[in-house]
Amino acid sequence: MKLLVQSDDYGITRAAAQGCLYGIRCGIVRNTGMFTNMPWAEEVAEWIRPYLDQISLGIDLNASTGSSLLGYDKVPSLCHEDGTFLSSKENYALDNEANGFDHVNFDEIYTEFEAQTEKFIALFGKAPDYIHGHAYGTKTVTRAHRAIAEKYVRPYSVDIIEDSTVANLGMNHYRFGNDLNAQLQDDLKDRILNAPESFVNADRGFIISHCGYLDAELFGLTSFTIYRMKDLEALTSSEVLEWVRKNNIELVRYSDLAK
Repeated sequence: MKLLVQSDDYGITRAAAQGCLYGIRCGIVRNTGMFTNMPWAEEVAEWIRPYLDQISLGIDLNASTGSSLLGYDKVPSLCHEDGTFLSSKENYALDNEANGFDHVNFDEIYTEFEAQTEKFIALFGKAPDYIHGHAYGTKTVTRAHRAIAEKYVRPYSVDIIEDSTVANLGMNHYRFGNDLNAQLQDDLKDRILNAPESFVNADRGFIISHCGYLDAELFGLTSFTIYRMKDLEALTSSEVLEWVRKNNIELVRYSDLAK
């Protein structure tokens, strides 16, 4: 099997970034998407630079965590007056039957995503290796994701995830909600080690994760916290590394699939 292992949210905080880097160095992570709208983007970009020949570095287009690059004056449907994005919960609360459960203005979200992608290019001198969307999603948001992927001629992760020829382990291990003690029960390792034969024997497979260490900034930005250290534990464990070896699994990148 050619297995694409993706860890989302590189740079959502510094600690999350460091955890993702450990997953690359000592585990099976070969693909990660970066947040470029965070105030420490330049710092974490330097941290990952030594690994760029080992991974595919994409972008996590984000309209629900941290602050807009463009600000309230330019993208008022996306953020508060201070420029911080509406949270996923706030966005979904604005979606109702009258607006087709999709309140976001396409031009605004496309322009914001374009600014985030141009920030990536400014940091790395090239376009992202792939395009991925973070958290909040509607038809309009997905349309903007795809428009960015088409503009910069980059693969869109959803096309891989939803490809019927790609075995997807899914994200059912994230089933415990916001309760921190309950999140400790998350077990991606068990899910991998007990993956069905149909997954292990597939020609191509996909695992999505959110590796990271925890810091105060993370708890201020999202309820998706302890899951991250559990994913990191799983993808760097000796058991999962042995599972990869025993099943003759080839760890691949988006750039490998493009070839």
